[in-house]
Amino acid sequence: MLPVFIIWMILRYHEKRNTKKTAAILPNKPKRQVPPMTSILMLILFLNVETKGYSQNKTLNYQIIRNGNKVGTLRFSETSTGDMDYLKMESDVKTKFIFTFTAHASEEAVYSKGILLRSSIYRRLNGSEKVNKQHETNNRQYIIHAGERSEVAKAYPITYNMLSLYSKEPDGVSRVYSDNFQTFISIETLGVHKYRITLPDGNYNYYYYKNGVLAFVEVHHSIYTASIVLTN
Repeated sequence: MLPVFIIWMILRYHEKRNTKKTAAILPNKPKRQVPPMTSILMLILFLNVETKGYSQNKTLNYQIIRNGNKVGTLRFSETSTGDMDYLKMESDVKTKFIFTFTAHASEEAVYSKGILLRSSIYRRLNGSEKVNKQHETNNRQYIIHAGERSEVAKAYPITYNMLSLYSKEPDGVSRVYSDNFQTFISIETLGVHKYRITLPDGNYNYYYYKNGVLAFVEVHHSIYTASIVLTN
């Protein structure tokens, strides 16, 4: 719609300019005219600013700490345009237990009017793929793809998944959907801006928020503990 409007304005400008050329020129002092190209650029800049006003972006950067040392990074981004909300997270870890290992994880989620349309979760450990799943809506249910396998999950509608924890505080939210475990998990409120989520495998995390932003995560795994700390 906007490109059509810009073209119409340009044609309108040239039409007025040609009309002025055919009219009689009076001996009065000519009015100062804005150069044609300047007018067009100003119009495009104005429309570009107006268009960006409909889009909101947020980026959060975290450090992953274990035993007092930085072992990785996590980056979360969110882009909201109209009724659409796009979430993305990527993390990389390199640490050593008995031997050195590296891990990479990425997750994405797309919401429309607050309902999950599609999502993906991918995890790789020491170069080997461990998790690769995608959710997508179909007739008010979710189709889950994992490699060559597909199955139906009657979890519709999902309005808050694990990635949403980085987007907004679960104030008043009683459960969260795990794309990895393909089930809803209870959210336990422990105090002001503090929550606990216990995963089906027995591992659990604490989430701390400040001014509505996720500021700190305590990760409690059966073989290690770690912290995810906001840096910006």
